[in-house]
Amino acid sequence: MSLKPWYKVATPREDLCEGRPLDAAEFAVHLDQVRDGRAPADYQNPERFFERTYLTQNLTALAAEVIRR
Repeated sequence: MSLKPWYKVATPREDLCEGRPLDAAEFAVHLDQVRDGRAPADYQNPERFFERTYLTQNLTALAAEVIRR
């Protein structure tokens, strides 16, 4: 059994395919900005956030812990 090419398994985001530069600030947000509605759109909309976020084992465990509280 051969493995599929990575680009058939995980499609890169459109902005990456277009070669737009990454902004490091895009990957971190202050929670008070989310609470106050001042965070970037990706952090304001849960569906969009989870569409663009790879859920690692640790992130999944953190989310589960938050839900249990």
